[in-house]
Amino acid sequence: MMLISSSNLRRTLAIVLCFTAMAVHAATPLSELYSAVPRPPADVPEALTWVSDGEIVHGKFVAVAAALAAERAKIATLNGGTMPSIPITVATSVPNSVEVQAAARSFADYLAHAQGDAAPKAVLGKRKRWLQAAFGRNQMEISKSMAPCDMPCTDVAVIEANKRLISRRDYELKTEIRAWNAMFDDWKTKQFGVLIAGDARIEAAGGGAAATVQGHSIIASYQAAMLDEIELLLSITKLCVLRAEAIVKGLDGSEPDAISGATKKAAK
Repeated sequence: MMLISSSNLRRTLAIVLCFTAMAVHAATPLSELYSAVPRPPADVPEALTWVSDGEIVHGKFVAVAAALAAERAKIATLNGGTMPSIPITVATSVPNSVEVQAAARSFADYLAHAQGDAAPKAVLGKRKRWLQAAFGRNQMEISKSMAPCDMPCTDVAVIEANKRLISRRDYELKTEIRAWNAMFDDWKTKQFGVLIAGDARIEAAGGGAAATVQGHSIIASYQAAMLDEIELLLSITKLCVLRAEAIVKGLDGSEPDAISGATKKAAK
């Protein structure tokens, strides 16, 4: 009986696990990646554990963001090194397989309902800006009423003077986090059908293995559009977390919607 050294055994197990992970990743549909997007944290203390040095470090969030980047890189590679643009419309009578033609029709239908003010990014952006403004006004009012103190504040007198305002700030933020969670749930449910339909059509068409350049381009653009949908859902969680951190760290009154520049960037 041949014995395997512990070092060789570890190496063998590592190789097996690597290939297993690759196989799972390759077989994971975009709808499953959409389902894996983490919901915003439930409260302020949890939100603060998600962030380190201004960056979100929560395991599930980082994993989904990395998977998104990997999928984009894969599509870009298949598309000649650049991400395909999202067209306004696509031809539905492409000279290709029945599956590719079905994917083209599905994508054309998606695009027909996702233009201008009806575009998912525009619709969600409007909702996010409204929520930020609604809660931001209250947070700015609270911030301007607080006695100034460098963070972390150690001045007992200032802490005591600000106690009531901090309690009000925390209540407002707790309510806001609930609102972000409600928005996340609503948006996820609203757009999930889009991901399911896109996934099924792209998978049936061979995931981009179309017989013609035109068919290949349509499938690549469809995949890119679905990745954008996943990124939009992730952006709700990201904005919620960064706002919570910015508000708790203290506001100086310079931001009209009570959030940091980094959070503003994430909201776009």
